[in-house]
Amino acid sequence: MVLKDIKAGLPVALLSVCLISVAQLAMKWGMGNLSKQWEVIEPLLYTLDVTPLLSTAWPALLCVALGLGCYALSMACWVMALKHLPLGVAYPLLSLSYVLVYVLAVTLPWLDEPFSLTKLSGIACILVGLALIFTAKNPAIRLDFSYVTIG
Repeated sequence: MVLKDIKAGLPVALLSVCLISVAQLAMKWGMGNLSKQWEVIEPLLYTLDVTPLLSTAWPALLCVALGLGCYALSMACWVMALKHLPLGVAYPLLSLSYVLVYVLAVTLPWLDEPFSLTKLSGIACILVGLALIFTAKNPAIRLDFSYVTIG
């Protein structure tokens, strides 16, 4: 693989990671709220009229649908990223979604996820592993970020 391919594939792979993280968080919130409203929703499932169901649970259903849509987009981005990236570069990037999901889940108040030092240690291990992989001496895996500009 040439560096040009890696430059083309890396942003798409990172977009895939972001989309899959949004999908996880949206589905977590949506399904959590659906389960809280289950006593109201369950009787509505047996009627042929979906209007009361949608009027009661539309925010949660919308989040679940958003999550599923983000999953689909993430998969499309991932397929495009694999076209340009070696698997040894692409696959470790997926672990960034674990980092993003955990950090956002404990910081976003509506998800109400507890902070844990054990989980934070796991996140640190993931980040150290990524640093080891992407700073390797092997030029097939090592990434050159000198072309990245901020601003």
